[in-house]
Amino acid sequence: MLQALPLGTSDFCSLRANNEIYVDKTDLIFQLAQYRGKILLARPRRFGKSLLVSTFESLFRNGLKDFQGLAIEKTWCDRTYPVVRLDFSEIKEFSSLEQFEEQFRDFLISNFEAVGFVSVNDSGSSLISLSRWFKTLEPSSLVILVHCCPN
Repeated sequence: MLQALPLGTSDFCSLRANNEIYVDKTDLIFQLAQYRGKILLARPRRFGKSLLVSTFESLFRNGLKDFQGLAIEKTWCDRTYPVVRLDFSEIKEFSSLEQFEEQFRDFLISNFEAVGFVSVNDSGSSLISLSRWFKTLEPSSLVILVHCCPN
């Protein structure tokens, strides 16, 4: 069966659903996913950062749904997690420090509200409330993926 080249595809679920060519690196992804701490992956521009973050997002959010026939299917226990994906390209336009701070705060609050955080209306204490909320979570109960590259 012929497979299409994934030109410009940076969404793992779409790539797999459209039967596009994917070089199976999921054995390495499994090794990274087993680590229960912070990981910084710095890669050059146009080197697959968005696809890698999308692959982790699919694995943690959907389990093995999109990984049939890949190496990780044999090793991953199909547990899912709430996932927050912070894509900083969403707050790249601002004209002042105050505007950036407001956008950043709103960006964080809206992303974490999607996984159960309840914000307070006072903007000054919303980040403090978020910090306190983190402390109430069980260890290894939330996956946060940070994507910091420009589009």
